Amino acid sequence: MVPSPMSPQRPCFPQCLNWILDNQHPDGSWGLHHFHPSLINDGLSSTLACILALERWKSGQEHVRRGLSFIESNFSRIVDEQLHSPIGFDIIFPGMLEYALNIGLEIPIDQSDINNMLCKRDAELQRLELFKKAYLAYVAEGLGNILDSREIMKYQRENGSLFNSPSTTAAALMHIYDAKALEYLHSLLSRFGCSVPTSYPVDVHIHLCMIDNIERLGVARHFSHEIKSILDRIYRCWLRNDEEISSDMATCAMAFRLLRMNGYDVSSGNLFQVLIQPLLPYLLCHV
Repeated sequence: MVPSPMSPQRPCFPQCLNWILDNQHPDGSWGLHHFHPSLINDGLSSTLACILALERWKSGQEHVRRGLSFIESNFSRIVDEQLHSPIGFDIIFPGMLEYALNIGLEIPIDQSDINNMLCKRDAELQRLELFKKAYLAYVAEGLGNILDSREIMKYQRENGSLFNSPSTTAAALMHIYDAKALEYLHSLLSRFGCSVPTSYPVDVHIHLCMIDNIERLGVARHFSHEIKSILDRIYRCWLRNDEEISSDMATCAMAFRLLRMNGYDVSSGNLFQVLIQPLLPYLLCHV
């Protein structure tokens, strides 16, 4: 969906468009193949995203038709609250539907169902507007015309990404050119090909989860050297307020707990900044 800086009428990453054309599943979907029924919303979201990319660049009309057929066959399952949904699904999926309608794509879904999803999205956006701007930036794919690209770019990290998320970074680049963000996406394609991970890099969070699981299993004594080596590195990140820790609530909380439990001298100041400060506007509104 990102236009080329040299020619806005051409895709910036044509190899990704070719990947979409080559990797549609027999049932018309994209994403995980033979996924568990509870993950149908993941499949719907991935499929609609690929459809929009093809339609944006006027490619693969038969692929689009089959993808729309998959969405039509499975759309009714969205209302099942027992199903797992990707983070931000209630904002991103309706936003993609709205974009599809705006570009003239005929979606085989009742207009009343689409309107209900859009109303639900708007209510969620209004609820989050006051005190979760970072979250709204993270789900930029679903914001459409209300996207404030300059506000979102405030969350750009040193590696050029937004939240280490290729999709969020690409969503911002659809509206505003940024050389660092573009370089981040190019680096992912060079490293992973067209099948880029949903988040990169995630080293700190993955290592923390690994240590947490090892300690919970009661086998940490067998990996004491490896654990100390990783925690030493994470402690150095903590001391310099590294964005890989300070910009993510879950990572910051886990780092604080594991470092404290393993005898490192860590202040709760970082924890307050990450966990409490984002909530202050909301709390003050209800005093």
